[in-house]
This record gives sequence, structure tokens and C-alpha cells, in this order.
Amino acid sequence: MKNGKIVFLVIIIAIAAFIGMQSYYFIENAEQAVVQRFGEVVEVKTQSGLNFKIPFIDKVTIFKTNEILSIQYGYRPKDDPTTTTAGTYVSVEDESIVLTKGSYLVNVGAVIQYRITDPAQYLINVDDQIGTIRLAFESVLRSNMQNKELEQALINKEIIAREIQPELSKKLASYGSGITITDVKFTDVLLPESVQFSYDDVNNAENQKTQYLSQAARYENEKLPEARAEAYQRIQSAEAYKAQKVSQAKGDVENFLQVYEKYAVAKEITKTRLYLETMENILSTVQYKYIIDMSSDGTIKYLPLNPETLSKGGTINE
Repeated sequence: MKNGKIVFLVIIIAIAAFIGMQSYYFIENAEQAVVQRFGEVVEVKTQSGLNFKIPFIDKVTIFKTNEILSIQYGYRPKDDPTTTTAGTYVSVEDESIVLTKGSYLVNVGAVIQYRITDPAQYLINVDDQIGTIRLAFESVLRSNMQNKELEQALINKEIIAREIQPELSKKLASYGSGITITDVKFTDVLLPESVQFSYDDVNNAENQKTQYLSQAARYENEKLPEARAEAYQRIQSAEAYKAQKVSQAKGDVENFLQVYEKYAVAKEITKTRLYLETMENILSTVQYKYIIDMSSDGTIKYLPLNPETLSKGGTINE
């Protein structure tokens, strides 16, 4: 009988101890506890230390509000890293493939870091918190990327991340998610392997185009000043030739007018003078000059007027 009482007492003590252990909980610094009673939030404890609850009725969920959490987008860890091997990852194409402006495809990988700043909202308002963050990020990412040129998307991933972060925070706040985004980082913004070769061909063509344009510009810079100088020189020569010919023409006209005035006064004398001047000009260009007399007896008499032939006068019979 005595042993039965002892067993009963031990059971009572064990039950009381178990109930007592279910009646309190500890909150450490930078932690908050959400107390739910029959599924509804009745209190959020923020003070660190020992706190009490109704056992078996109250449910307490404790959150570290200063802890930085992170999730991956576009890929998932496959094997965790060890001391001797690096971690491996697998791509999630449904997330990672994004369209840029002009309908170009890029493969995106990102890490989203966040804190739980309102545990009650985080626990009650959102069922799948991780999935909600990924979906919100995908919405903001695709909206941003579709306005970016391909080159911008591939090169300016830090700028794009800074643009996305406030938009993502705003969207999650509209859900009442209780989450604050602390950072967004792109691990990869790459072309899919299937289009990499085509993109390389386009880049090579662009580089050749730039090279040819540079060569053409250099050739233009070399030849254009020369052409301008030559054109200027020819224009100056033409202007000088024009001035020369105009002056010459004016002189000829003046000389003609003077001759005409003299001709009008003494026509016969002027005719004779002009004839003699013309013959003088003509004969001065002839190497051998002769005076020939055609006599009626069939004999040609001639007189050479050249200095070297003056002593060789004579007649030539027909």
C-alpha cells in the first residue's frame, strides 16, 4: 500500500513538472515571441528573459529579429560544401531564364537577404514565406529586366540589384509579410549556353564594325585636310588664271581699239603696217627664207635670205 502511494506521488510530481515546463519559455536578446491561443495571435513578447504561458493552450514561436536570412533565386544548393570540397548547385530554369528588352534571354542567379522585422505578420499573413519572397522577387526582376538592353543586363548587375531592392521591399510590405529586405545580390547574369556562340559572333561583328569605322575615321582625318588644301590651292590657281586672262582680254580689247582708231583715220597706211607686222611675225619663225621670181622663160630665180645661204644664190631650171 505504501509503495502504491509512492508511485502515485511520483506520477503526480512528474505531471506537475511537465506542466510546469510547458508553462514558461525564455526569450534572448534580439528575439521576439509570438503567442498564439487557439490559432490567433494574442501577444508578441519583445522583452528578453523568462515568460509564462498557458500550457497546452498557448503556442509560442520565437524569431531572431536581427538575424540575416538568405534564399537563392534561379538555383538551389545540391551538395553542401565541406572542408575538402566546394558546394555544388543546380539551376532552376523556370526561375533563372529572364527576358530583356528586345526579347533576349539571360540566365539569372541571385541571393536575397532579409530580416523578420514583424514576427506576427510573418507568421500569420503569409503561408509560404520563402515562396512568397521568390515570387515577389521574380515579379520585380522581370519587370526591371524587360526595360534593359542586353548589354546593360550583362554588365550592370550591381546597378540592377540596387534598383530592385526597394521595389522588392515595397511589394513585400504591401503583402504585410513582416519582412525587411537587407540586400539583393546577383551571383550570375549570363547568356544561356545555347545562344552564347551566336552572341559571340554578334560581338565579333560589332568589334569589326567599330574597327572599320575607326579606320575610316582615321583615313578621313588624314585625307580630308589634304583634299581641302589641294582644293584651296586649285581655287587660288583658278582665280589667278581668271584674273590673268581677264586682264589679258582687257589689254587685247584696248589694243584693238587703239588700232581701230588709227585704221579709221588712215586705212591704207594701217593695212600696210599691219601686213608688214604680220609678215615679220611669220617670217621670224621660218628657218629658211627665199625670194623666188617666176620669169616667163621658164627659169625660177630665187634669192636665199638666210645668213648661211646668202653666198649660194642661183637659179633652178625646171
